[in-house]
Amino acid sequence: MVALAAGAITVSGCGGRGGVPAEPVEPYAGVALSVLVLGAPELAEALDDRRGEWERRRGGSVSITSADSASEADPGARSGYDVLVFPGDLLGEMVAEGLRTLPEALVSPPPPSSGGQEGEDDPTADAPPEDGLAFDQIVEPYRQAVSRYGGDRVALPIAGSALVLAYRASAFQTDRLGAEAEAAGVALEAPETWEHLDALARFLHGRDWDGDGEPEAGIALALGADEAERLGAETFLARAAALGLHRDNYSFLFDPDSMAPRLSSPPFEEAMEALVALRDAGPEGMAGFDAEAARAAFRAGEAALLIDRADHAGSWLEPGDEAEVGVARLPGSPRMFEPLRGAYDAADPPNRPGYLPDGGGWLVGVSADSAEPAAAEDFARYLIEPDTAARLRIDPRVPGVPVRSPLIGQGSAQGAELPGLSRRDWSDAVAKTFLADRVVVGLRIPGASDYLADLDRAVASASAGEATPADALKAAAEAWEQRTDQFGRQWQTWHYRRSLNALTTSPTPPPRGPGGREP
Repeated sequence: MVALAAGAITVSGCGGRGGVPAEPVEPYAGVALSVLVLGAPELAEALDDRRGEWERRRGGSVSITSADSASEADPGARSGYDVLVFPGDLLGEMVAEGLRTLPEALVSPPPPSSGGQEGEDDPTADAPPEDGLAFDQIVEPYRQAVSRYGGDRVALPIAGSALVLAYRASAFQTDRLGAEAEAAGVALEAPETWEHLDALARFLHGRDWDGDGEPEAGIALALGADEAERLGAETFLARAAALGLHRDNYSFLFDPDSMAPRLSSPPFEEAMEALVALRDAGPEGMAGFDAEAARAAFRAGEAALLIDRADHAGSWLEPGDEAEVGVARLPGSPRMFEPLRGAYDAADPPNRPGYLPDGGGWLVGVSADSAEPAAAEDFARYLIEPDTAARLRIDPRVPGVPVRSPLIGQGSAQGAELPGLSRRDWSDAVAKTFLADRVVVGLRIPGASDYLADLDRAVASASAGEATPADALKAAAEAWEQRTDQFGRQWQTWHYRRSLNALTTSPTPPPRGPGGREP
């Protein structure tokens, strides 16, 4: 553990908002909060730089500690903190250990004022009270899904996560390859379906699409082992969601009644086969690329297309490179699988759910055993206020993308130094991902990171030719079954259903452990 800072400043706080009676000056004077940031030391530093404003306004003090390794982030090391900041894929674990359910009043606009004494006219009665949080600016999936578990609001969203398709604009210029593309039946434009993306990558592969006299690759993908980011596994899940999440269903990865994995079902096998087949349209060695290797190939101009996290836009070009880069939301599928019937249905328009990797992004919650819950909730609220969010957006130490609509519309802060990166494209791609008809929040049950590690190994194994896509997925499914049994199948089923925010569960989980016994 590394404690970053602690401070206590007791100057006058601000008054009330709008028609709400003035808040007490320094309402938390003498209160000391402890904050733990899991898995991102640089984010802890950024939040530490922001704590002073809350301390000045509220009178309390805040100490921020960072845990950046698995040993430091174990449940025992998380106890004793008031506020927890964590990636969304840890939400299930945080709930299991004890997160406070946040009151809706924390994010609701203040009620209208009744003005003066009863019977008196109040010239300001019709004026809406000031809403310092502007919670409605946060896009709906983060208000209603990512920050909830079983319908309970247990966290607030600090930053989001989205996968997008980046492309070299020169590859889509019809004056160079238009005639050949038309003859091949390939549209040189951002693809609406994964089949179009496959055809586009294969068409561009081996052609001189940038006019430098040398042939380049079609696409750069992370297909190899990637413990740091698991971008290959997340890309696979995004593709599988288009095929495997039927518009009439909520559950995607597991049977919601038995926790049986669906990895060996047709949409997952088809998605894996198609994804790893793209290694033939990529730079040499792409079968073993991790996320950084894929970015490096795209940045060097070796590939026309790249699937990546939107917050890494600043790494898509070398400094000073003025090449034009477009950005699009990920494609969809003209078919969607219905698991009960075991059959595909047509999807017109294409089934194009927005997939949010990493459990949706970064969250802040309040420990259930905090001795200062009111102050802790207030500090969590402060971390997502408009001014704080605007400052965090431009801080390169903050992972993820904004979740407030006005900030999304400002484009990529990390890509601001790249003149060729389309700000409008980036904003449009992220917004359409967040505002899709269906949004899939990445896995966030207890142990989600380990489940994803199993899937990452499956992608790498299939990409390297060590196993067929079907066998690689079968091995991952078997590993998932073992993990579920270790947690306790009924216990993990409860958590999975709660994580979907769509299926009924009991208020409390069954006992943890195999056979319903405590381990």
